[in-house]
Amino acid sequence: MTEATKRIPVTEETLEKIKKLGYKGQTYDELLNEMAEAYRRKKFIEMLKERREEGKFSDFDEAFE
Repeated sequence: MTEATKRIPVTEETLEKIKKLGYKGQTYDELLNEMAEAYRRKKFIEMLKERREEGKFSDFDEAFE
């Protein structure tokens, strides 16, 4: 793994929440990447649901045609 090059200031409260999400031996870089990917997937699913509600497509399968 490459050496960390950036710092992200967070409150102690936020740091404790982040620590609880990781597993032993996991780096903060790995954890933050997992969190970012999960957030990206969540936003994509929200967008698909919104488009379905707007009538942009009637079935999730159509989203991938």
